[in-house]
Amino acid sequence: MKAALLALAAVLLAGCASSSGVQPEQPAAVEQTAPRQILVTVRQPATLAAGLTGAPSQRYLQRRYGPSPTVDRVLTQLAHEHDLRRDEGWPIQSLDVYCEVLTVPEGRDVAEVIAALQRDPRVDLAQPMNLFTTQTTRYDDPYVDLQSAATEMEVERAHELATGRGVSIAIIDSAVDGDHPDLRGRVRLTRNLATEHPTARGGEVHGTAIAGIIASAVNNREGIIGVAPDVSIAALRACWAVGADALAAQCSTFSLALALEVALGLQPNVINLSLAGPDDPLLSRLLDQALERGIVVVTAYPATPESSFAFPSSHPRVLTAHSSLVRVHSDSPFTLAAPATEVLTTTPGAGYAFLSGNSLAAAHTTGVIALLMERQPDIDAERIAAILTATTTYSSGNASINACRAVARLAGTEPCLTPPPSVRF
Repeated sequence: MKAALLALAAVLLAGCASSSGVQPEQPAAVEQTAPRQILVTVRQPATLAAGLTGAPSQRYLQRRYGPSPTVDRVLTQLAHEHDLRRDEGWPIQSLDVYCEVLTVPEGRDVAEVIAALQRDPRVDLAQPMNLFTTQTTRYDDPYVDLQSAATEMEVERAHELATGRGVSIAIIDSAVDGDHPDLRGRVRLTRNLATEHPTARGGEVHGTAIAGIIASAVNNREGIIGVAPDVSIAALRACWAVGADALAAQCSTFSLALALEVALGLQPNVINLSLAGPDDPLLSRLLDQALERGIVVVTAYPATPESSFAFPSSHPRVLTAHSSLVRVHSDSPFTLAAPATEVLTTTPGAGYAFLSGNSLAAAHTTGVIALLMERQPDIDAERIAAILTATTTYSSGNASINACRAVARLAGTEPCLTPPPSVRF
């Protein structure tokens, strides 16, 4: 059986083979800002948001709502005064604002336009339209122990104590293939918040891979096991693959803001953001809202520690995961190491592949947090960080969170003190 799965993985990855070993799959030139688009928010209290009815969890699932008449006039005036084109907008009720995307014409300095808008008393916020990239790479060598990450974190033993039952996770990413054999029944809600970027039928690679690590089914005679197989997932597409069947994906400030607003209405236990980009004021405010509501936010450490694109991992009180094979100089208990190299996970169309990158470390961390939350639903981010740090295991100088030891610590049991013979710490 193991030999057959290894052969299958070899076939799946044959198209990526090269003599150079690791092959990062990234676009030739990934822009970090949409060059001529900017975001402007104008105060719009919920009482002025005419037509917004129904439960918060349903209110923002369809993009039908426009600005109030007063806000619409303000936006029209701003666009006329600054020679801007109004593209699209969305009410962000959690911040009591209306958010509008505007395009600066050629020949105008974008930074100067933003500075002028920031000085305008009618404007709540003005900023560039930032772009974010997922933090994953594809490897060409499939000949490793299958799901070594699950072995390293003692996931199967952890499932004797918790499987994530009753825990909800919002995955803000590219599209998840909810029909994948290992993900059927796990994805309870899907929404596309990046409609301007078409998605292939059946999901996209990055989002499907993240969901597979977290929630793949067990005992279904299919593929792999997830860290927290009994969680429920809200798959919020805010990112789009940079090419057909590409692993790398991008997201914008606007699409991420839409997804975070939907997530705030859904009130999940955890939000997974396996991506990185520049500092972003609007998204920071939405993350603050999530944290104030007790939602745990998990992010991916930037691909290179010296990168200036370290948001949202730089945001206070979010849990940030990086590869267990990389040393990160941080004294923060919110920075955690998890498996991220040659991880076997799900891909669209009932596929599987070995992938690597900090995105996968974030997915593993999200799964372990779900196990803790099943045991203690009201556990907060500080307590989670303390437990995961205290139960981190070490092998050959590399650190990794440990699912079994973390859940056992919370449950007050000791089934994981002696690791199985196949794992050396």
